[in-house]
Amino acid sequence: MIVRLWVWIIIAVLALACPWGRGAFAQDAPNGGFDTELSADSGAKTGPLMPKIMGDFRRFRMTVPKARVTDVLDGVTIETDNKTKVRLTGIWVPWESADDPGETVRRAAALLKKVAQGRYVRLYQTKDGNVGRTNRMGQTLAQVERDDGMWLQGILLYEGLASVMTSESNPEMAPRMYEVEADARRRRAGLWGDDRWRVLAPDEAKDYVNEYRIVEGKVYSTALRDNTFFINFGRDWRTDFTVAVPSTKRLEFAREGVNLMGLNGKALRVRGFIRNVNGALIEISHPEQIEVLEDHG
Repeated sequence: MIVRLWVWIIIAVLALACPWGRGAFAQDAPNGGFDTELSADSGAKTGPLMPKIMGDFRRFRMTVPKARVTDVLDGVTIETDNKTKVRLTGIWVPWESADDPGETVRRAAALLKKVAQGRYVRLYQTKDGNVGRTNRMGQTLAQVERDDGMWLQGILLYEGLASVMTSESNPEMAPRMYEVEADARRRRAGLWGDDRWRVLAPDEAKDYVNEYRIVEGKVYSTALRDNTFFINFGRDWRTDFTVAVPSTKRLEFAREGVNLMGLNGKALRVRGFIRNVNGALIEISHPEQIEVLEDHG
């Protein structure tokens, strides 16, 4: 009887200790998914535990299975033990100016120091070794995962210290990143609690020329002219906000299930640098810059 009682006690303790349960961001993905499991920061003896946001790296190749983070250079750049500078691809942290990067950059850098300095990480890069591996400054471009599974881009997005900024050569993690960013917006975390960085309505875009911004609204009309698809968000395409997509991208959008000429009346969320061309305009280089929204209030 006593032996049986001890067996049940041991089973109960193991059940409580085992991290089989998933958090609110759980995904059925072989390489992870989002997980709000709390993760103790190495070297931190006190203070709140960090949520461990996990990524899905199935569309990437692990190019560096183990590297130690020796320095944090800014809010999106780390240095590893072989002096490699690694740019966390797919995210953007707004700089205030060349002289003063601003509070958000400082907070992002502080968070990276807290969760990554001195830790071992894995680097995931594009499967094509000739595309999207380095930038013009010679920095390594990678999605970065801490040795315990914490995804560095994910934690910055979760805390609202970065927004998603994919590129034509590095679009693969967009769906995961958009999910985490959307949750941060709902919680008004970080940037999303500051009205300066709100998602813009189409008629506001003209006030943010030469800035990287997110614009959300309903499509008024579409047109194909001079080998470019124009997605218009107002009656007058000469003055209202417009999105321009090269016709050569049509097949890429089709593979993503988007018919560019069938977007009339659809609600879209678009991101990119705003230019002043017959009103405010964002040029699209890859489909991941556009989200087709189910609901739009």
